[in-house]
Amino acid sequence: MGYSVIPQPARINVKNGTCAFKVSSFIKIVGEESTLAARDELTAFLNSVLEIFPSGGEQEIHFTLAESTDKKGSYNISVTKNRIELTSGSEEGLFYAVQTLKQLLFQCGEYLDETEIYDEPEFEIRGLMLDCGRYYFPKKDVFRFIDLMALHKLNEFHWHLSEDQGFRCQLDSAPLLTEIGSVRSHTNFNNKEHSGYYTKADIKEIIAYAHSKYIKVIPEIDTPGHAVSMISAYPELSCFERDLPVATSWGVKHDVLCVGKESTFEFMYRILDELCEMFPDGIIHIGGDEVPETRWKICPHCQKRMKDEGLEDESGLHIYFLDRIADYLKAKGIEVRMWNDRIKDKTVSYDVCWQMWNGSMSDEDVISHMEKGRSFVLSNSAAYYLDLPYGLTSLKDTYCYEPLYYRLKNEQKSLVKGLEVCLWSEFVPDIKTADYTLLPRLGAFCENVWTNAAGKDFERFYGSMKHYYRFLYAHGYYPAPPKRAMPGKVGKFFSALYWERRKLCWAGLQNIIDNRRVMKKYGGSF
Repeated sequence: MGYSVIPQPARINVKNGTCAFKVSSFIKIVGEESTLAARDELTAFLNSVLEIFPSGGEQEIHFTLAESTDKKGSYNISVTKNRIELTSGSEEGLFYAVQTLKQLLFQCGEYLDETEIYDEPEFEIRGLMLDCGRYYFPKKDVFRFIDLMALHKLNEFHWHLSEDQGFRCQLDSAPLLTEIGSVRSHTNFNNKEHSGYYTKADIKEIIAYAHSKYIKVIPEIDTPGHAVSMISAYPELSCFERDLPVATSWGVKHDVLCVGKESTFEFMYRILDELCEMFPDGIIHIGGDEVPETRWKICPHCQKRMKDEGLEDESGLHIYFLDRIADYLKAKGIEVRMWNDRIKDKTVSYDVCWQMWNGSMSDEDVISHMEKGRSFVLSNSAAYYLDLPYGLTSLKDTYCYEPLYYRLKNEQKSLVKGLEVCLWSEFVPDIKTADYTLLPRLGAFCENVWTNAAGKDFERFYGSMKHYYRFLYAHGYYPAPPKRAMPGKVGKFFSALYWERRKLCWAGLQNIIDNRRVMKKYGGSF
């Protein structure tokens, strides 16, 4: 027998039955000061999960930093008689080696067989997005997400901090964003108030914790759409300064930021300055998609802006806003990301990285953008939106999805920064539900993003589920049962039917009536 490791290493060779390393408290952990973070990670696992408290002895685990020309994050593990050697060219690589060693130690029983592992990541960026705008997740739960990312060798935490239904990031320059914008009166079918936000101290603590796991933190403030919570706090940000409550239902809202007012940009620059100070990893996501243009069509400020800037239509106004925001951040040395939204006729600057989610772009469209310098993070919703029910996106669907990356020429592949899965929270109100919908699909994704395509094998992966589930349970995570994660025809039908209930929560009729009221009052026509 071998060992089941998720994600599958690049090379693993096990000499079965050799019983080389006895797993007991008589273990000595050895390494230079620069390896302390990885050693502490292993010690914490031994203590909390295996209830082993190393006290020294002839069994030794060595951590070694060595010069290497291998890919960033690569590592070697060698298990020989009474000795485990973890070697990497970086502290980050040693940390990933520990994640693999945890799985070996958890499965092995009393002895580890002689083993040689070489491993390296396929993609540089391996991300997870958590939507805290629609539902606020307490700080302890965010830590838990970061721990889960570390177990799966992920390295970017995309933190979706604003939505129509809530603004979650404390900003001194705009205190009403959290005082007013973080509280909604109820949600969908219930009458229970929902609120919560992260203080600056919380954010600093979360970033430090993520960095200790070699994970960057990418904040997202969604603009100019998905901004009702911002408008509820500062009505002057909208076209007609209506007194709006924080949104209580899902769906795309007509009220968006006014692009015609210069004061909107001044406000955005202030909060972006503060975000740049708070988040040190040099990347900010500005949202940018799903922006209805109905308010802009009848707004005198927006129409004047279009005339002054020589813009043909409101789509040009959308691009004008995004380009100005992106240019402001780029001038500060910030990498800008946004959701892909425009394809051919109008588009933002090509030095803005697109997070491709909606699958509407053909390979030819992507390549045409790449030829002009556009980079991408791939998050195809059909495979990588892990809030979708298993009847629509099964464990196998996520695992077997082939990212666009593998259909590109070698010279184009460098413009794919990596892959990211997203957990939107319209129907994920708590950590229990998050576990159920993320897991075990996060394991499938981590093989997509870490393991080379030649090393992927769904049957081998699915055969590892027994060990994977036990490993997750031992860390306090509770995935969906395997039969739910891989539903049959009947299960798929009812899962999809259950998902369609979301249409009842989008308040579409309310949106239509409200829009007609605004159009009539401010002189619009249909």
